[in-house]
Amino acid sequence: MKRRAPWVILGLFFGVLFMLTACAGKSDNNGDDDQADDDIAPIDDDNQPADDDLDDDVDDDLDDDTVVDDDTTPDDDTTPDDDTTPDDDTTVDDDTTVDDDTVLPDDYVAPWPQSNVHPRDYDETSDPGPLRLKVEGFDAWHLAHHQPYHHGTVDVQFTDDTYTTVQGYGGGGDSCIWSGTYLASQAMRYWVTGEQEAKDNAMRIVATLDGFLHVTGRPGFIARYWGSQDSLMYQGDAWCDDPSNDRCHHWEDGPYAGDFWWGETSRDQYTGWFFGMALAYDLVDDGPTKQMISDDVSEVLDELMNNNWWIIDEGGQPTDAAPNILSPMRMTWLTIGYHMTGADRFKTELQKWLRDSQRVDLRLSSVSFINRYAQYYGNNLAHTNWFNLLRLGKVYFSPDDYAFLLDLFNSEVHTFTRLSHNPWFEGVYMNFADYQPAGASDPYLDQVVQDLTDFPTAPNFNYYLPERTDYTLDQFSQLMYNLEQQFPWLADLIGGIDPQALDAFPIPEQCSAGFAFQKNPFQFTECGVDDPTDVNPGVDYLIAYWLGSYGKFITKDQ
Repeated sequence: MKRRAPWVILGLFFGVLFMLTACAGKSDNNGDDDQADDDIAPIDDDNQPADDDLDDDVDDDLDDDTVVDDDTTPDDDTTPDDDTTPDDDTTVDDDTTVDDDTVLPDDYVAPWPQSNVHPRDYDETSDPGPLRLKVEGFDAWHLAHHQPYHHGTVDVQFTDDTYTTVQGYGGGGDSCIWSGTYLASQAMRYWVTGEQEAKDNAMRIVATLDGFLHVTGRPGFIARYWGSQDSLMYQGDAWCDDPSNDRCHHWEDGPYAGDFWWGETSRDQYTGWFFGMALAYDLVDDGPTKQMISDDVSEVLDELMNNNWWIIDEGGQPTDAAPNILSPMRMTWLTIGYHMTGADRFKTELQKWLRDSQRVDLRLSSVSFINRYAQYYGNNLAHTNWFNLLRLGKVYFSPDDYAFLLDLFNSEVHTFTRLSHNPWFEGVYMNFADYQPAGASDPYLDQVVQDLTDFPTAPNFNYYLPERTDYTLDQFSQLMYNLEQQFPWLADLIGGIDPQALDAFPIPEQCSAGFAFQKNPFQFTECGVDDPTDVNPGVDYLIAYWLGSYGKFITKDQ
């Protein structure tokens, strides 16, 4: 009996999990998840068109008051019949949303165009506080050291800790996602501050991401990285052509002659690309830049739709890392595309995912529980996508669909990540999840400020952390670790799980990383190495700070 006990547990736990992971796939060093949940409620409790008089089950006219009421006695309202004249809701209702006297179609999408950005009324008159001074340091470091050649984000290895001579660059395989995240930070920085440098940065990175798209030679296929052969990253044609280095490609002629690029791109890289492009489109006031973004987004979406939402590489095959675009990602990217273009083809495809019949798919695709313990980076992909899904869904979707998505975000996406010492995830929640400050001592704002305060200053180099000892063990993580030791194939299915702490560690006790906020904050085992010459690009602090500033819960004087 004792030998069969693990299978009982597996039957209960992995029955649903298998369905999720079977299609999830593994990516490179980022992985994917996606999120969406459900909160299904009827439009009206009597299955008739909704009426703000709440008397549908008594009123014998089903005309929703668009003509004179045919009641022969006073209405059952609390006042004399107000239906003796045509309904005053024949256009926009006196509600703050769409007319509640109109039953919206199941696949409703608001007329194009709509907009949803924070009012640009930021107070930039005060002297900068310590958090602003810290972000200025990261902005300067990234511009000076982390975008060489064609300006894709990379990390830097210096020869020594004087930081005067570069020995090499790394992280090109994940450059697309972090370049897009950096672009989003600069777009928000420009919206908040109006600084010309921020606008120039954003416009330059849009051109870089345009290059990531077109250097591949296949329409609609985005590269992981785009660089120059005359660079410290490129080790020669023989190196690039080696069959063991199959992600490397180089051009000897054509518009990209003298360049190279990394392929086999995963959906996580696309996630960062769409994220940055969407924010730059809305927040950077430059016509040619907006047109470039709109054209590029349309090209990528058309390619994905034509291939049934698979990323197809330059050879006409699905890429080798997470090539299938999952349903919440499709919704997000289609909403972005429709927002930019108003194109009927994007609207029609988006409407498929807004139907109530798709909610089970969205719910199942959104379960993130396993990302608490394995492949934690999936939580970063989810928050990156959901930022724009909530932002644009607020103005394009019906109140019912938006409520469904908002509930999904709160019940599946931002669950164990809430108040987990992650100011980037918390910033997404505080911007677009109906967050309401609790007053003078708000736990969310207090933790965000503390986390940004505790974050290292630039240059943010790699460091070593010994095993943490002051924690309460998460018993489920121990159980899963024991199961994976007994059944190693489980790690291949869901990712390796180590014993973890029950509560997230504060920033100073979290492992060093190129993007810290995709690392598991519950890890207590030793990690990292002390190497002041190996410097991370700082995109993690940049996006967390500028999102907080854009959302107006971090002010310049803090």
